[in-house]
Amino acid sequence: MASIPYIDIHTHQVDSDQEILSIINMSIGESINELDRNQAYSIGIHPWDIEKLEIDSIDIYLKEFSANKSNIAIGEIGLDKLISTDFSIQEKFFTAQLQLAKLTQKPVIIHCVKSQEELLKIKQANETGTTWIFHGYNKSLQMAKDLLKFGFFLSFGENLLKNENLQKVFREVPLDKIFLETDDKQIDIRKIYQKAAEIKGIEIDVLKEQILLNYLKCF
Repeated sequence: MASIPYIDIHTHQVDSDQEILSIINMSIGESINELDRNQAYSIGIHPWDIEKLEIDSIDIYLKEFSANKSNIAIGEIGLDKLISTDFSIQEKFFTAQLQLAKLTQKPVIIHCVKSQEELLKIKQANETGTTWIFHGYNKSLQMAKDLLKFGFFLSFGENLLKNENLQKVFREVPLDKIFLETDDKQIDIRKIYQKAAEIKGIEIDVLKEQILLNYLKCF
């Protein structure tokens, strides 16, 4: 890429667009053989998938994938109070994967639903020495401030286009602490960049340069 790329920090869509540097989220049952060998990806056990595995099988499942040079992050992993899986089991899976992140010194991409307080407690007790990225951020400004104090980066997605309250939050988050993403949405990351630059009152190239710096710092 000769020019500064658009960085999609978390996506479920494989895209060969040369202007976009994306991190593909890999889930249980998906094969990395389906990806270009140079395609960056994250791998982790999502809270929704916990019941598909026994906790003792985490090491076997994840270490195989995380050893690949194209695996640059552990995730998405985390906590979710809107699912039926016992919360204590979610915490066990989460902390086990944080140990892998610490061992491999890879950033963590976080899924968190109605569990922010528990997330912060776990971070205090399980520091990995790597970046934690809260993906799909759509919470309050106060929560954003709390996460930033704990060293989190915040990644914003499609909701930034239409949620005015979230736009106000985004305006207050420092540029050196943000990422942008498409997640599982069929949307061009350029559209999210355009809106983000508009909210911040800056040129897209300035935004692209700062997010690239954030990426290089974290990865």
